Amino acid sequence: MDGWHGYGGAAVAGTATGMLARVEDVDWASLSHAYGDASDVPELLRGLASADPAERDIALDGLYGAVHHQGDVYDSTVACVPFLFALAGDAAVEDRGAIVGLLRSIAGEEEPDPDEIGGVFEDEEEDAAWVANFVTAAALVRGRADFFLERLADPDPQLRAAVPGALAQLHSDPARAFAALRSRVPVEVHGSVVRSLAEAIGALGVAHEELRPEAGRCLADVLASAGADPAVCLTALTQLALCAPQLLPADSVESAVDAMRRAHESGPGATDGHQERPRTDTMASYLRELKAAHQPGIDAGLAHDLLRELHVALDDRTEERFGLLHAQLRTPDRGQRLAAVQEAGRLLTGWRAPNDLAVALLARQLAEHDEDLSRAALSELAYVHPIAGVTADVLAACLVEWEDDWDPADWQRSLFGGALKALALQGDARAVPCLAAVLDGGGGVPERLDRWVEAMDPRARARLAPVLHDRLARMGSRAGGAVRARLTDALGVCAPAASLPLITTALYGDHYGTALGALARYGPAAADTAPRLRELARDTSSADQHGRLSAAEALWAVSGDATHVLPVLRDALAGDRWYARERALLIATALGPDAAPLAPRVRALITGAEGCPAQAAITLWHIRRDAAEVLPVLLDQWTTTPGSRPAAAACLVSMGRAAAPALPLIRRELTSARRHDNTGTRSNMRYDVAADEDLLDSCRRLTAAPG
Repeated sequence: MDGWHGYGGAAVAGTATGMLARVEDVDWASLSHAYGDASDVPELLRGLASADPAERDIALDGLYGAVHHQGDVYDSTVACVPFLFALAGDAAVEDRGAIVGLLRSIAGEEEPDPDEIGGVFEDEEEDAAWVANFVTAAALVRGRADFFLERLADPDPQLRAAVPGALAQLHSDPARAFAALRSRVPVEVHGSVVRSLAEAIGALGVAHEELRPEAGRCLADVLASAGADPAVCLTALTQLALCAPQLLPADSVESAVDAMRRAHESGPGATDGHQERPRTDTMASYLRELKAAHQPGIDAGLAHDLLRELHVALDDRTEERFGLLHAQLRTPDRGQRLAAVQEAGRLLTGWRAPNDLAVALLARQLAEHDEDLSRAALSELAYVHPIAGVTADVLAACLVEWEDDWDPADWQRSLFGGALKALALQGDARAVPCLAAVLDGGGGVPERLDRWVEAMDPRARARLAPVLHDRLARMGSRAGGAVRARLTDALGVCAPAASLPLITTALYGDHYGTALGALARYGPAAADTAPRLRELARDTSSADQHGRLSAAEALWAVSGDATHVLPVLRDALAGDRWYARERALLIATALGPDAAPLAPRVRALITGAEGCPAQAAITLWHIRRDAAEVLPVLLDQWTTTPGSRPAAAACLVSMGRAAAPALPLIRRELTSARRHDNTGTRSNMRYDVAADEDLLDSCRRLTAAPG
């Protein structure tokens, strides 16, 4: 490779035609990619220079799929770099922006770290060669970063749009790159290029504090001069929020809303300078089609992800974010509203809403008689059911409208099923007749049906109990699986006396595990099952401790005798399965002082490497009632493991005045815009609203308590 290395560096400056004429000078067969030797690479490189757009797509797809497979870098990848630069520098080659994108990907977002890349191969030399490919390729691309500076004013707008991001990512002199980008802003007339300039300037400002003030001022100028281009406006707002939020104008939301309006009024069909492309069986073609499919009714120059990026950039500025969301959910643009429904789910589950307007606007989408829009809104309303009470009347009306539009086999995928789930999770009794009809009619039994039933009041449960009983009884003693477990768990929530024999019978069959949770809910009413539960708790024949722990939990609930429960918990707490330890701690918490013999092991789980400090501290409090021993642990874990906060807050409530040192943390929690388990990821994560609402309730009780 050393001899080739010098040749490649000299050849970059030539035209693509001259460079490709010498492509066979490289011994590609001696090089490799993801699927073997690289003898097919010359054809792929020539394909990038083809006049046929389909051939260019196929070639680009082949290079990503083999030479740069899933981000990997091979010796053939290194050998391609000079040819890719030559292609990107030849004005006669089409799609040069895509080639720049490939070069950026080969170089990596950051300079490669050998410690992170290595360790793939056991053989040290083989592993070192693997790492060297990444390092060499990155050095080749980054070493030619001035190439991108020289093409900021290229006549091809597609290339000009690709170059700013490359400069921000790859150039070794951020100040020089920034100055070049800033100088292009006043003279650039192409919307997609202005957006690219703004994104690159914002990225440099975020990454380099010394550039941030000037980057903010430049972005403010871009926003002020955005004119009629809604995408430029949204991009500038987003980058300002990331780079210099103090410079965001007071009317930022109004500006974004106006940009949305202008995007809608411009109508579909704008191409932003790009020509229609033929469809090919490639990833590039697929991504273009996917993007188009998700942008119905929206100007093609305005991608949905601009509004998404703006939400991400605004982060905890919930006043602006909810204001923007409300406008998105009201827009006449159907495509924008469909995207807004998904954003509503992310925002409402990750952040604490100031009022009910967002969920009310979600429910309003159901009146549009648009199946996709309704389905999406119902899905999000189910996620946010603890705060969606204002939507109950709308959901109940929808159930009436759709009550004849379901089939037992797939009712859960119907609009009727979505409305039923969202209403039932709110605990609304109007869901009971519909749920009873589904279960009685042989409809599929939904996952976590017990949560639906648990949300309802005792009278509603009493109305459902006979239906659940009959459906379970019809299954027969041999039928089992998930459906039996779901019905049994739901029936256990109702705990009707008439159903106890039906559930008890399962204890002596092959499906005894499905009955244990239900019997625990029956409590002393199921005391006659204690002998069988003791037998199951003693059964150590299975390596899985789940059954023993469930039996022990039920045994404690029905008998109140810890004698046969403690050995099961002791084994689990001493074991190496974290889920078993967590479960055992929860059961020991229910035992309270009766779990005193377990206190030393529980205490060890607070400080040990394999421990679960927050839950162990909560359990220890319920066993010993010594606030001085556990309060420092809870305060520390409040910050280090946010997921423990709901349980910790409930524990603090039970401490009464002894929890006073926690009040600063509690008050801070009540002022937080984020829900407690929001880690700030940019995924489509839906966070646990119910747990967060329980946390807030405990925090309010703590701050309201006298003294």
